[in-house]
Formats: sequence, C-alpha cells, structure tokens
Amino acid sequence: MQTQFLTLSNNNINEFPEDGSSTESRQLHPPLDLAQIAIDSANVGIWVINAVTGEFMPSSRTKELFGFAPDEEMTFDAAMQQVVEKYRQNTIAAIENAYKKQTNLYVEYQVIGLHDHQSRWLSITGGFTNPDLTSSYFSGIVMDITQHKQNELKRSKFIGMVSHELKTPLTALKAYVQMLSNWAKKQKDGFATGALSKVDKQVRKMLNMINSLLNLSSAEVGQIHINKQLFSVDELIAEVVEETLFVTSSHHITITPCENIQVNADREKIEQVLVNLLSNAAKYSEKGTSIGISCKLQGEMVEISVLDQGLGIAQEAIDKVFLPHYRVESKETEKVTGFGIGLYLCSEIISRHDGKIWVESEPGEGSTFKFTLPVN
Repeated sequence: MQTQFLTLSNNNINEFPEDGSSTESRQLHPPLDLAQIAIDSANVGIWVINAVTGEFMPSSRTKELFGFAPDEEMTFDAAMQQVVEKYRQNTIAAIENAYKKQTNLYVEYQVIGLHDHQSRWLSITGGFTNPDLTSSYFSGIVMDITQHKQNELKRSKFIGMVSHELKTPLTALKAYVQMLSNWAKKQKDGFATGALSKVDKQVRKMLNMINSLLNLSSAEVGQIHINKQLFSVDELIAEVVEETLFVTSSHHITITPCENIQVNADREKIEQVLVNLLSNAAKYSEKGTSIGISCKLQGEMVEISVLDQGLGIAQEAIDKVFLPHYRVESKETEKVTGFGIGLYLCSEIISRHDGKIWVESEPGEGSTFKFTLPVN
C-alpha cells in the first residue's frame, strides 16, 4: 500500500446557544470541539487514508502509539515497521484486504515504539466512508490494549496450567479403560465391552478438548513449539480418519487417494489440524452426510482439503472464522458446542509451518477447508 504523510486536522464541531443570544454573548462561551473532546477522553488515535490519492493521515496520538514524536512524519510503511515481525505480515495483509474489499477492519498486533522502545499491544478498527464516491476515505481508530492483552496472557497461562493438571489423571484413566476393555473382550462380556468403548470415546473427547486448551494457551503467549520430522501425508490422513470414525461414527468419510507425499513437519500438530477440521465438518453437517478429504501436490507445496455438505459460511464471516473465540452465530449453530478456538489453533499451527489455511464456502452449500504445507 503506497501512502504519503499528511498531517491530520480534527474537524471542529461547534455548539452554539439556541436561545437567540447575540454574537457578543456567544463570545463568552467558546465553541466546543466535541470531536476532539471525545477523542481525548477515549485516549485513542485516529487515522485516515484517502482512497483516491493514497495519502496517509495519522493523528498525533496515533504517532505516539507507534513511538513517533507528534510533529514527526510517519508514513504507513514506517508505522508498519514498528509492528513486531511475527505479527507484521498478517497485520499488513488484514489492512490491505479490508482496503481492497472495502470491508470492516479489526486487527490486533504488538509494536515496539520507534524512539521510546516500549512494547505495546494495539488494535486497529476501521472501514470505508462513502464507498461508492470518488472522495471516499478509509479511516478508523488505534487503541492501546496492552493492559487487556496482558490480562488475556495471564488467563491463558492459568488455563494452560489447569489443563496440564487435568490431562495427567485423564491419561491414566484412558490406560485403565483400555486394559479393562481388553479384559472384557477376553471374557466375551459384550455389555462391559460396549460400555467401556463408550467410556473410551468420552475420555478421548475430553483429552482432545484439554489439548485444544493447552494449545490455545501456548499460542496466545507465542509458545507453540514445532518439532519437525519426515512423515507421509497419506498415512497420517488414514490414521486420523480411522480415529475420527471411532469417535464420530455418524458420517461417511471418504479419502481421495493421493500419491506418496512426504513432508518435514510436526506430525502431532498437523494431526491436530486434521482432527479439528474433520470434527468441525461433522459438527456442522447433517448426520449421514459425506465428508471428503484429499491431498495433492501443488508445486513445492502439498494442499490438503476437507469438504463437507454442511451449513456453509456467509461471506462476511469467512475472514473471521480463524480469529480466536469467534463462532458463526445462527439458529442452526446455537446448539453446536465448542470454544471457538479450533480454527484459530489450526491457523497458528499452519502459519508456523510457513503454510496457508483458508475456506471456500457458500451458505447452504457446504464448506471446503484447505491448507498447504511445504514438501520436504
């Protein structure tokens, strides 16, 4: 996005008495700049981009949040250079996507101030005014959300600690259930075998939820660890489908055979991505419908797709489904349980593998979630 610097001046919104007082009496009551009062009270920065000329216009507070002096020039590119590197690409992509598609913008990121070198968490909210006119502006506000983010990180650490403590007894319980199940099979006790099979399913579900919470806490504090190894994609897909059918037997899952493709990635983390996508496909589609999974080589990347015949996703929600705690709200989805963190975790894992993840969907037409990974 090529932009130029231009000092932003606030619009004066004057308030005068409505009692017919004279000019002299009005001078005793200076006009109020209500816009400036509101901005100062909220302690937010404002920014404007002229959609025609590309001029970037930050307020003094906006410059301050990025560590610039109030009277110092700050271009859009200079501001983005202060964004911490691991958030920079996604931040720029979100802004450019909202700018090009003329949609609403919201993105959170961490910056290091240019001169004060302070670490801050900021949020940008924005959108277009008069999108059909030649004099349209892309504008919004910048807020310091450092305290809010620190509280979130504390919460994530707490969730991670509690989840880790819960996982230990559940792992032991799972082992005992499997031992009892093997014993029941030898005794040919059909009732015990069936009951223990159901217990095992529930324990697996609980372990999956706890693993998701652990991964969420790791992602929010920036500590998702990737342990790469060489493995076959088609073998992993077959294993995940078999496991999914054991826990969720209400859908038909078909695998489109793919060539023997090997990747150097974290096998356990990619397994979590596949489990999440297949679980979502089952939750958001009618029982008895088909779910398809396939993979293919695309140059230096392998592309894996999970297709369902479910509810589909509206266009305005597609860009939000990978945000943390976001869930598509509708009458059809209100009974579907979940934390709204599965797709966010998938996005974080794939991003750390230098891949991409996205969804293609239409309401009522099902969804296809796709992600790519570099081949070995």
